[in-house]
Amino acid sequence: MQLLFNFDLEYDEQSPFGKSPEDDLNYLLSEIDRIDNTIDKDIIARAFNFCYEKHKNTFRKSGYPYYTHPLNVTLILLKEFAMHDTDSLAAALMHDTIEDVETVDESEIALRFSKDIAEIVQAVTKIDRRSQKRDDEPEPIATYSDFPEKSDPKYEQELKTKLKASTHRKIFLALVRDIRVILIKLADRLHNLRTLHYLKPKSQQDIALETLNFYVPITHRLGLMKIKMELENRSFYYYNKADYEAIRISLNEKRRDFIDYIRVFSDTIQSSLKKHNIEHTLSIVHKHEYEIHKMMKEGKALSDIDNFYSIVIILSTDDIHECYRAHGVLATAFNTINFIDYITKPKMDWFQSLMTELYGPDGKRIEIILRTEEMEKIAEEGFASKFSLRSGRIRALNFTDKEIDDWGDWMQDIIEDKGEKATQFIWETIKVNLFDSELTVYTKHGKAVTLPDGSNLIDFAFSISEDMGYHCISGKVNGVVRDLYNKLKSGEQVEIIYSPKFQPRPEWLEHVVSHRAISKLYSYFKNHNVPLKPVESELKDIEAKMLIKGEDRERMLFEITDAIGQSVITRINLNASGSSFEGAISIKVSNKKELNGIIAKLMSIKGIKNVQRLMDEE
Repeated sequence: MQLLFNFDLEYDEQSPFGKSPEDDLNYLLSEIDRIDNTIDKDIIARAFNFCYEKHKNTFRKSGYPYYTHPLNVTLILLKEFAMHDTDSLAAALMHDTIEDVETVDESEIALRFSKDIAEIVQAVTKIDRRSQKRDDEPEPIATYSDFPEKSDPKYEQELKTKLKASTHRKIFLALVRDIRVILIKLADRLHNLRTLHYLKPKSQQDIALETLNFYVPITHRLGLMKIKMELENRSFYYYNKADYEAIRISLNEKRRDFIDYIRVFSDTIQSSLKKHNIEHTLSIVHKHEYEIHKMMKEGKALSDIDNFYSIVIILSTDDIHECYRAHGVLATAFNTINFIDYITKPKMDWFQSLMTELYGPDGKRIEIILRTEEMEKIAEEGFASKFSLRSGRIRALNFTDKEIDDWGDWMQDIIEDKGEKATQFIWETIKVNLFDSELTVYTKHGKAVTLPDGSNLIDFAFSISEDMGYHCISGKVNGVVRDLYNKLKSGEQVEIIYSPKFQPRPEWLEHVVSHRAISKLYSYFKNHNVPLKPVESELKDIEAKMLIKGEDRERMLFEITDAIGQSVITRINLNASGSSFEGAISIKVSNKKELNGIIAKLMSIKGIKNVQRLMDEE
């Protein structure tokens, strides 16, 4: 029996890297020989030497020579991402040269290596003050000349924010065009998180938040579940150490109880499967700290979460029918609670499994995951298990060139128009459209249409055609007329009612969630000079005061502050009397939707009797 997904959170660079460049290069080449000797070692050696020369005499916050960072990134790609493409590994070694070395540009790398390698390095380079326009790129969002020569904190912050949002746009567009770019960025971010303890707390929190909002949804969409888990956990630790430690302590307590319990339970599972000649390996996977944190934000109390661990049964076969046979054996031996089939309908990230919950000997619920060996490989490696990178540029996401251009144009408009809010806008649309929450509906002719969870009739209309999206009036859901804001559910049959005489309305932007609808509507209103006041109103921070009443108990304050989440608590005052408490909390949120969501979460906490918003005093 094996416990999966364990790693030491406090990571330090314990390798000998940095003492001798020759030894470091020899180690890299020996690892390539061991893992895949078809990789061109001559190109890798030249890329390493280029990296070393350009970063020579530069050091990281840790005190290690800077070249050890791209070396570690390359080794992560080689060993943890199973990325054996020569151009990608060479680009990883040089990924910081254009960004950090003023004398290096794309043309030099193209001349000394290849155009393909140079384009990858350029794609992973942040947009900064000295970034110049390329022939195939739009005009820069902001240049230093746009701002006063004298240092002004306000303008400096505005420039910094625009550059960061522009970088996110650039990376995302590179992702949908070439998977190699984002894999290098993910390896880069992973190594930076593993060495984040060298930075100041404010930098740690900023990097952690950016990781959770921007990089984690991408790892999820690509099926890189181990990488996703590590990014989430490390980011959660640095963003909110108190909550992380509280959950980790509870997880350790549950682990002791569960391991003792599961030994008896697993014996019954294994004997039942062996009796029917089903060869298998049994492992235990635990929900990690950030996953539990998200469950708590959805309203679950830590004490009410009993499925901290799952049993993964990997069948020694690639025959999917064996999964169903194994499930039948377990269903006979135990009482099954529910059953989800991700084999006939895989998740967006290619994840396939049969998932069921069983009642154990004393009535405890146990989650069982059944996979073949091939499914296990997909679960571990995600995108890398399905595609070869040796052929060069590969798209990871199913977008057309037109959709990519439209989404990119929308992001650029957001950066220009929304200022400091741009990054959050971009994060949110990426999370909604890439995360593993989708629904499938059908046209009246039976064609399946996949949309992000939360989509309505407008989103559906744009998925069919621009013309239908711009001119939709209402629609029919399962034959019943519904308004445009009606949220769709999987399995429904949808038909759009539209007319060329009907024009889109600005308030639609407040209700759509799909990237197609957002980018098309935003572009339409901009081209027709339609003011977007309803959207602008969403950007104004709201300061709200709430009166909370309930039964006092252990960890009540923790659950209240956790439900509020990332909103800023400006003031808190709680008074307990006997077994009851009453408190006033002042918070700052981005919009009414966020405020209503917080109130709903507070009301779901065990023991909370009333949450009332107090009107501001005039």
